[in-house]
Parts: sequence; structure tokens; C-alpha cells
Amino acid sequence: MAGYTVWKAEDKMSKMYLRNKVDGFIYDWNETLAKNPKCEPVTEEEAYPERFLDKKQVKRVQKKQAETKVTLDLSTDDIPEEPAYTAPEIEADASRNLPE
Repeated sequence: MAGYTVWKAEDKMSKMYLRNKVDGFIYDWNETLAKNPKCEPVTEEEAYPERFLDKKQVKRVQKKQAETKVTLDLSTDDIPEEPAYTAPEIEADASRNLPE
């Protein structure tokens, strides 16, 4: 836990995470993973930037979403009814003794 506390002190008491350099996957802090050369320590803000948006950014996104909002027509009135399926063997058996 020594690495965890050092990073905490340097970064104003924010929680630390580990990011895999190869695929970018984020892990909670773990001493064993911290020793892996493919992992790098990152702050919570670097790991999850969506948690630290300021109000201006949120309002800008909400405004943009309101402008580009598209209503979808989800009615099912124009969908044709599926024809009933009967196996050809059953049809042939059912019409075997019928007059032509």
C-alpha cells in the first residue's frame, strides 16, 4: 500500500487506479498489478473523466442533444402479418386422398 499512499498525497487525496498501457483497461489500485510494467498509475480524474465534468460542459452537451433530438416512429401498423408456415410433408400427407 506504500505506492497508493504516496500517490494519494501527491494528488490531493484522490483515489488512484491502474491503466493497462496496451488495451487501456482500468483497474482498482493493486500492489501486484502496480509492479507490472504494462500498467501505469492514473488518478481518478484520468481514469473516469466523465465524473469530473464542469457545469458548462454539461449544459453544452444538453443543449446540443436538445437541438439534434430526433423522434422515432415506433408504430407497428404497417408490418405485414407473417404467413402461417406448414411443413411440405404435412401438406402432402393431408392432401393424399383428396379428389383432384
